[in-house]
Amino acid sequence: MNFEKFRRTGELSDITVIVDKTEFKLHTFPLFTKSDYFKKAVESSPKSVPYVVRLDNNFPGGAQVFNQLADYFYSIPIAIDHKNIIPLRSAACFIRCDALATLLDERFDRILLVARAKYDLGIPLLLLEQCVGEYQQWAREANIVDKCLASIFESLTRGAGSQLSKSDLELIVRLPLEWIIQLIKLCPTENKLAILPFAKHYVTVHVLDKNKFHNSASSSADNENEHKNTFRPITKQEDLPITTDDEKRAILDQVIKALGNTVDRLPLVWLNAAYEKAAELKCECESILSAYITQAILSSNDLDQHMENIPDDVMARLLERVSKYKEEHIKDPKLLSKLSLFVDSYVEQLRQRGTLTSENFVKLASCVPKEQRNSHDSLLLALDDILKNEKSTKLTSNEREELLSQIDFSRVSEETIAACKSNKLIPQQLITEAALALCTKLKNELEETRVRLRVAENELAKSRPTYTMSKYRTRYYESTLPVATRAHSKYINSYDLPLTNSTYSYSKYDDDNDFDSILPSRYLTSSLGGRYGTYSIYRH
Repeated sequence: MNFEKFRRTGELSDITVIVDKTEFKLHTFPLFTKSDYFKKAVESSPKSVPYVVRLDNNFPGGAQVFNQLADYFYSIPIAIDHKNIIPLRSAACFIRCDALATLLDERFDRILLVARAKYDLGIPLLLLEQCVGEYQQWAREANIVDKCLASIFESLTRGAGSQLSKSDLELIVRLPLEWIIQLIKLCPTENKLAILPFAKHYVTVHVLDKNKFHNSASSSADNENEHKNTFRPITKQEDLPITTDDEKRAILDQVIKALGNTVDRLPLVWLNAAYEKAAELKCECESILSAYITQAILSSNDLDQHMENIPDDVMARLLERVSKYKEEHIKDPKLLSKLSLFVDSYVEQLRQRGTLTSENFVKLASCVPKEQRNSHDSLLLALDDILKNEKSTKLTSNEREELLSQIDFSRVSEETIAACKSNKLIPQQLITEAALALCTKLKNELEETRVRLRVAENELAKSRPTYTMSKYRTRYYESTLPVATRAHSKYINSYDLPLTNSTYSYSKYDDDNDFDSILPSRYLTSSLGGRYGTYSIYRH
């Protein structure tokens, strides 16, 4: 039977549903077959026909959504798309309509499947945005939020994060903080790099500087036109609610904590800006950000190129932060060595530009403990330039002493000493001490080299045959023939041999008469010719 006629006209209506002051003349039979909510509502209402069920203002989507829901009750086809699937799914949760919920879930899964196949972040982001506000409770209950976040995570790990469009960026900042944190936690450690552009933009807009929002939006691959005819218009950035200091503090602390060690892969300038904001807001992540800034510096493969992208004022403040936490976060000698190289490179850069001041010199030199520097050459050359500057005459003795105290003169090279020896503002006593320290260092290095050579010679001697120390060597013959049972003496055939690199060892015989006991006369000829002479015949 076709109920559409009764749905349109309200003929024979026995129940009135009121939503936001809008009355719907309906029938209990189709409502009861699709939802237990109305059956229970009728049972609890006065026994009078027509029944009246009033849906309060919390009904998701209001009268417009309930109008579509009523069509579904009467088996009238309804259009389900990106615009209304979230409101309909929320309404299905509200009235406990399981059949409609199942239908909408299947359609929702297909929508996300297409989005993942296209690596499209826009669709799940737009669906998530619809879940904010009146639908948030029901979207969470229906698992919609989790499904959207999972779809976004999968697209990000496939590289979609590197192509965020302007519309994507505008949608990201509208999501609740708890969903951003949940998304970050979905990413395992090895995949957290994919979420960095997402999280960075969220923090930039809400915490650092909202004016950077438009500048950070991607100018290429803009999907805004693709979605503008399908989804409701996107609110302008200026319409975002003002973020309070407490909210900024929560965003910065939670995002930095959730990202973990991946934070050090963010741009150094951004990290420094985040640190300054954390210090201003007294965030818990202040010291953590300082550690990540240090690690970002030390992880740089090209220190000079890294510095060129950082303004001088930012670099100065950044190194101040590093110096503040150096004892807490820098304990590895290799890291200290690299930080020392970084500071020296920056000092040299300022020196060549002629912008290095005595104040900056002290701040930069103190970033690394003096005793843990391998070399002080760069610092001494920079100090030499500072003291030769015309303004150096205005330095007080205490200021000059503070500058000199930054240098360990026992750790400078010969070239540096030669370059600075003519500077009258550097006490000659320090130059002399540096020269003496260099002499001691070179002497120790020479002695260490000698020791190493002696050890090497000894090892080499052990691996070679043994030498005799006499001028000539005695050659011994050792016979392998059977020895007679009777007593015998040994024969020595002695002849002079020049020293060679070979050693011959043979059995020794003392008496010529005993040789025939080893070698019978029948094996001997009248004379034996050898390499070094002729031997007489021995008696048998």
